[in-house]
Amino acid sequence: MKTKKIISAILASALAATAVVSASAATLTDVTPENSVEVKAKIVNPGDISYTITIPDSADFGELTMPENTDTDHYVFSDFNVTATELNIRSNQAVTVYMKDSCSDFGTDGQFCISQKDAADPFKINYDIYASNVDESNIGTSTAINSSGTPGSYGYHLCTFNYGTQGTKTTGTLALNQNALYGKTLSAIAGDYSGTIVFHSALVER
Repeated sequence: MKTKKIISAILASALAATAVVSASAATLTDVTPENSVEVKAKIVNPGDISYTITIPDSADFGELTMPENTDTDHYVFSDFNVTATELNIRSNQAVTVYMKDSCSDFGTDGQFCISQKDAADPFKINYDIYASNVDESNIGTSTAINSSGTPGSYGYHLCTFNYGTQGTKTTGTLALNQNALYGKTLSAIAGDYSGTIVFHSALVER
């Protein structure tokens, strides 16, 4: 009788131990030498990342005129705004904005230009871009974003909107020196001109 009680106690202990092992871990035995476990992890989504940057619909230098001399610069200007309309980003992030031109030689000289339309051999006029408001009073002390260095694959850096700056804007200026027209045959270069600026935005970590 005592022996039966001891055996019963041993069996009860063994069953209890088995239950604990089964609840906490998988096992490998001579009957089941192979087993598998599920690997888990969790990433909490703090919210979708999104942003909207508003760029100008167009830019227009208006009617260009040939200067009488090149003793001084004869600039025409076109201002534009780039606005952080929506910035649903994290505190360690920012949105950068770049600009590049569609000129065929932009990859080598990094210039911005407008080209004569509907001409077999179109005349091209270069212009500069400033990341601030520029006019005749301060252009001499301002630096164009395309004045030095080689543009990256996205073009030249214009501005960066950091976290918390939603609603802010960068005012830039396109500046064309009409001295480029001096000495040309007016009938040969007359007509409509156009070009294309490509804006590119990128989400970056700060």
